[in-house]
Amino acid sequence: MPNWSSHIVPSRAPRRRFFAPRPRFVVPRRLAAAAIAIAAALLPAVPASAQWIPCPGQEDLVKVPVLAAPDSPDPEHPQPQILRGTVLLSDEQQRLTFRQPPAKKPGEAGATTRCAPQYVRAFRGVGAVPPPPPPASDSHYADPLPGPTLRARVGDLVQLTFLNQINPSNFGNSIDRGDQAKGSGCDESTNGYPTRVPGDGGDTFPNCFHGSSTANIHFHGTHTNPGSTGDMVFIEVRPSPRAGGKPVVTEESVREPFDKFFQDCKAQLLPDPLHQWPTTWSDLPASYTAKQEELIRKYDETPGIKPLWPVNEAQLKEGAWPQYYIGAYPYCFRLPEYTATTWPPPAPAPAAGHAAGAHGGGEGTAELAGAEPPARPLMMGQSPGTHWYHAHKHGSTAIDVSNGMTGAFIIEGKYDDELNKFYGKQWTRTQPVMVINQIGVTPNLERNSGTDAGEDFSVNGRLNPLVHMKPGEVQMWRIVNTSFRSGAYFLPPQNGFQWRQLAQDGVQFDDVNYQQSLNRPFLLAAGNRADLLVKAPTKPGAGCKDPRTCTYAFQVIVDIDPSDLTSLNPVTLLSVKLSGSAPEMRFIPSAPTFPPFLADIKSAEVKGTKKIVFATSGGLKTGAKHTIDGRKFSGEVGEVVLLNTVEEWTVINESYGPLISHPFHIHINPFQVVEVFSPNDPLLDDNGKPVPRIDPKTKQPATDSAGKPVFENKYTFSQHPLTGQCRLDRNHPDDWKPCDIPVQRQDLAWWDVFPIPSGAKLPDPDDPAKTINVPGHFKLRSRFVDYTGYYVIHCHILAHEDRGMMTIVEVAPLRSPYSHH
Repeated sequence: MPNWSSHIVPSRAPRRRFFAPRPRFVVPRRLAAAAIAIAAALLPAVPASAQWIPCPGQEDLVKVPVLAAPDSPDPEHPQPQILRGTVLLSDEQQRLTFRQPPAKKPGEAGATTRCAPQYVRAFRGVGAVPPPPPPASDSHYADPLPGPTLRARVGDLVQLTFLNQINPSNFGNSIDRGDQAKGSGCDESTNGYPTRVPGDGGDTFPNCFHGSSTANIHFHGTHTNPGSTGDMVFIEVRPSPRAGGKPVVTEESVREPFDKFFQDCKAQLLPDPLHQWPTTWSDLPASYTAKQEELIRKYDETPGIKPLWPVNEAQLKEGAWPQYYIGAYPYCFRLPEYTATTWPPPAPAPAAGHAAGAHGGGEGTAELAGAEPPARPLMMGQSPGTHWYHAHKHGSTAIDVSNGMTGAFIIEGKYDDELNKFYGKQWTRTQPVMVINQIGVTPNLERNSGTDAGEDFSVNGRLNPLVHMKPGEVQMWRIVNTSFRSGAYFLPPQNGFQWRQLAQDGVQFDDVNYQQSLNRPFLLAAGNRADLLVKAPTKPGAGCKDPRTCTYAFQVIVDIDPSDLTSLNPVTLLSVKLSGSAPEMRFIPSAPTFPPFLADIKSAEVKGTKKIVFATSGGLKTGAKHTIDGRKFSGEVGEVVLLNTVEEWTVINESYGPLISHPFHIHINPFQVVEVFSPNDPLLDDNGKPVPRIDPKTKQPATDSAGKPVFENKYTFSQHPLTGQCRLDRNHPDDWKPCDIPVQRQDLAWWDVFPIPSGAKLPDPDDPAKTINVPGHFKLRSRFVDYTGYYVIHCHILAHEDRGMMTIVEVAPLRSPYSHH
């Protein structure tokens, strides 16, 4: 029997810069409390053998259940509708797949797949259609399934009841059961997590794995209110208490107060997409807040715990939004529609009786004069496209996402209208939604293993599902990489298939990028999305004589750094079966109309610059430290920007080994990338192949200690660079940058996740036995517009985020509220 004990948790087992120096801005105590809250211990038992069960065979791509807003009665002039639904978080036993032996890499010879039942946490949509598939007849366990696909339209309201009905007893003595005052506060395992050796840099609370039955929802890619009941990731919703084995907090128990709240929210947000509401707890129905206080106080009576209500009470006294909830939470926010035809939008007219510029102009002057302020225009809008959501409780994002607490969020708009006009009525709604994940039960770093690539990729919960196409058909694949760790590098299509990419990270391409995307390989790092038009061949490909039985593999490389492209094997993500016949389809000739608010950010718009350093130090396993600007997450604000301004950030990667291109993610606002410096890039010859390094002694191609060939680097400190090499000046690190920056930066794509190139150890020309650390970086530009408040930036390798690689961004009002006259 393979040694799987450190890999699988048994069913029901208890799992044990501005460039000048700037002041540090501290989050009010309401948020800092999140970083110092509750301590507990998690002690797993290590079983001797696995309960292996039959694995599924190849299945058709599963259609994930959908919660959707109703269509507007007048499609020609759509009016805001409401996406109203309930997302239920519970736990269930599922049949999970495990690569065996665990140390094998994806696609490596000798790797096999086995299945075992496991308790996992899962999102489900109450009343979503179609219903989830029934449990498998050969195992009697449900197979993994993402959370419900949410579907709404730009301009709509989103109103979701979130219920946490996890039974913590199925997951051992977790933080959600005990909150013990004693103990480390971190999950603990017999595999040595967290390490206790003095000075080894082991994890400490709150930057460790913990709190895996507490949850919230982050809506990935939404340009919306980051506070209260919008896209706020600082709240923590604990599981409902249970009576007679059943949850006390249910959809029915909160229906009346939530109905009232959603009506109030509609009245507040529909007239003005920039209005941020609610702002205080008193905006919620009193019956809900009173019941929450009662539930939390009752929870605090548990012997030996650190109480939660005093934290909420202190935050309420400051007029802040309280952090802790039990059982249920309402989400209500607007998907703002940009209605201007140009960018920037026209300036608002001055208020009546108040001359523009009479008191210096800008926000705040009309209020000081007592006149009605002019309406502030929307500076950006919600991008229609493929977005997603996932659990975002700091300390448990990795385990919850790998359990499957993710889902697609399709936001429709003019983008869809133009595609449907070309391909047919509501064509986009019939197209496949593909949620990629690495379904598992324990982050690799909690297993004290730093080399595991994570579980194999699943799509909608299945390994290598089957997609059906007709010869010559064009489909639109909405692909979301929700994996907690790995990227998927899509190799070019083969066997006569073709593709064109329509969008990146839920933001559509302009026509220049659309035209250039034909059959181009691309990387979906953890958190990335792509809309892809895929065309099947009109005739069978090589080796296939009967189109009714032809099946073709679409392959990817499991990637966390470009070095993986040469060291790892391709794996099959999904397969396409051709059958039937139909008229040949074609790619839409040009991309859908590009929204004006996505105009390229020009250099003249930039009003501030910063440097932000992501770094991993300490090597592999739990001794590694993951930091931003040298600090682990503490609840402090790391970056402050002013509302409705544009900044350019240099995002730096000081990880030099193992090579990790940390996927940088920012909430609320997308960004454009204007420069990428990847110091590990190889030197390529005229045919695009790496140039071998020649050993100066043997005059033969050099090899490393493992006998693998060594290639010349694109960047060098040598006084005599090879043809095509870029020489860096060792004495001027601020000038280390790419040597092939384009003269014009235009027609840029938009992102909300981008891998920061890893750092390189380049040979020191003065001492060949030494190397010089050269960090990688990219430069982004972003419009921090429309919404004030707190949100986060972090690494989207979620085990790194849980262990400290996250900080807070504060978007502050543009104008001071104070006057000197």
